[in-house]
Amino acid sequence: MELWTERQATRHLMVPGVGRDAARSALKANVAGRPLSAGGTLLYDARAVCAVLDRMDPPCEIRQRTGRPIFVARVAPRTPDPASSWRTWRGADVLAPRPQQLDAVRGWWHLGFRLEALLRGVGQYKGVPFVATCGGIVVLGAEIRGIDAALADEGAALSEARIASSPPGSDYTRRAYAFVLGEAGAWFDGQRGRRFTTGAGGPFRLLHGRKRDASTGRPRMEA
Repeated sequence: MELWTERQATRHLMVPGVGRDAARSALKANVAGRPLSAGGTLLYDARAVCAVLDRMDPPCEIRQRTGRPIFVARVAPRTPDPASSWRTWRGADVLAPRPQQLDAVRGWWHLGFRLEALLRGVGQYKGVPFVATCGGIVVLGAEIRGIDAALADEGAALSEARIASSPPGSDYTRRAYAFVLGEAGAWFDGQRGRRFTTGAGGPFRLLHGRKRDASTGRPRMEA
């Protein structure tokens, strides 16, 4: 088995649209498997790294598979979350059990009123596709089924703390929410590991699906 250092593995994943920091983040999310540690050096199976590159192309097809809005989350590699009352870590780790992965990405998202209303309403009615990316690579897919009411108090406390720390005169009004996530539909089949380029922005973006009804030309809500 050929082993590559983290630097070698990172360089191999630096294709157009994936920079050094993004490639390193994806590796730390274990997209190429868990590395071996030898004297403080991380070593990756070269074949696993090459497999990551193979999965990255062609780019993600999710937007072409649904007419619904898509919540695309940008998450960092796994990191401890000692302040949380309901999870021990947040971020991305593709080798962790599925329930832990869902908990790690379903909160906290600071939303404006309109987006919160959309996700609460459409999520409960039809579901909103949720895609988590790390380093521009799709690491998880799920369906937003609504807002987790059981964590409302914790979210409110986070919101008040952020509002209180905002500069004087700021009109910041976003509130922190945790989602209820269900399993992804057929729109996610074969998409894990693909590249999902969303451009510059904050921790998440809401994108519109492009799937069209052949008879009307309008967006289809099925996925």
